[in-house]
Amino acid sequence: MSATAGDGAPHDAFVNPYEGNRSLTPNEQALLGEYARLAQTLRRVRRPLIQVAALSTQLSASTTHASVLNDLRVVERKMGLVLTLFKASVWAIVMQQTDDQEEAEWEELEDQYGNMTIPEEDEPLE
Repeated sequence: MSATAGDGAPHDAFVNPYEGNRSLTPNEQALLGEYARLAQTLRRVRRPLIQVAALSTQLSASTTHASVLNDLRVVERKMGLVLTLFKASVWAIVMQQTDDQEEAEWEELEDQYGNMTIPEEDEPLE
């Protein structure tokens, strides 16, 4: 099993070391082969990741970076408050519309059936 790029050309020469193993089912062979491919990929990308981590540590040590992070935390808190207030406003509008709709329905029912009277017990129903 070799990996290929989108154009069909192989981009690394991976060979599944578990392929053809008689003590494993084909599914187990494929699964273990994928784990082996993942391990190979992690080994290949480890060095650039270490470089990125070192650069990140270097950047985060600067006072400018710390200041920006503190400013962003303040903005994040304010955005949380704005979101909460926005949700409350939307909820209030939805509830007001629901109340207005229910009131309109009651008025319509009152207009339709408001002139009807309830018969006395002694009166026969028509």
